[in-house]
Amino acid sequence: MSLDVFAIILVAAFLHASWNAIAKAGKGDPLVQANRIAVGSAVAAVPALLVSGLPDAASSLHVVGSALIHVAYFVLIGLAYRYADYSAIYPLVRGSAPLFTTLLAMLLLGEALTPMTWAGIGVLCGGILGLGIDAIRRGGLNARSLTIAALTAGIVVSYTLVDGVGARLSGHSSAYVLSMMALTGALMVLVMMAFQREALFSTPASLWGKSIAVGAVANVSYGTALWAMTKAPIGLVGAVRETSVLFAALIAMVALKERFGVARWAAALMIVTGLGLTKAG
Repeated sequence: MSLDVFAIILVAAFLHASWNAIAKAGKGDPLVQANRIAVGSAVAAVPALLVSGLPDAASSLHVVGSALIHVAYFVLIGLAYRYADYSAIYPLVRGSAPLFTTLLAMLLLGEALTPMTWAGIGVLCGGILGLGIDAIRRGGLNARSLTIAALTAGIVVSYTLVDGVGARLSGHSSAYVLSMMALTGALMVLVMMAFQREALFSTPASLWGKSIAVGAVANVSYGTALWAMTKAPIGLVGAVRETSVLFAALIAMVALKERFGVARWAAALMIVTGLGLTKAG
């Protein structure tokens, strides 16, 4: 992985942690907010899609499949933030996904990684999960939120693999992610009409404006990560991207005023160490 790709993935990680924090910190039900962000992402994607054009037809099934998976993701992440703290649920969801993504990318896609990279991914995942374990110890998670976290992690693994391949087939990763997010938002409107009709039609314009802005950030974050997957192994990009957990911890401490003790700093150090090993590999 080249240094410029590595740096771009870190920017994507920061943006991802930021929009998730907004989904948790805003007023109202986090589930409704997450769903509004999905719709906002679509609104933000359409004008850009008119400029980029559609992806190659070879990636069409991946666009549709990923959109369906992402609808489930936005629903699950909203439920996760409804029932657990941001600094508790985010590390578990994002921390458990990279190792499984890397293993499946190796088994299904034939991607090979060096021993140094494997060591880095292991340390990185250990640090990320350490943040989550500390949250469990402090009582920030229960059986329901842990179940949702496990389901969400599975969804993350699924869309990472589908989109990593889809972006490579698309001929244009930006066109791919914009198409996928536009379709995701359209499907989410149907979901909200069925289950959140009042929230869909009673949301003031100012909140929709915020959702569109946050959705645009989500598009840039994920689009950047998918572009990186066309330049480096999918599993490696997925692992480095999950350093968003470190940014999330800092955001939780500074913006959300959540406690950040010695155990979490130790886990953060593991993340930095794992990041260095991954890059060296």
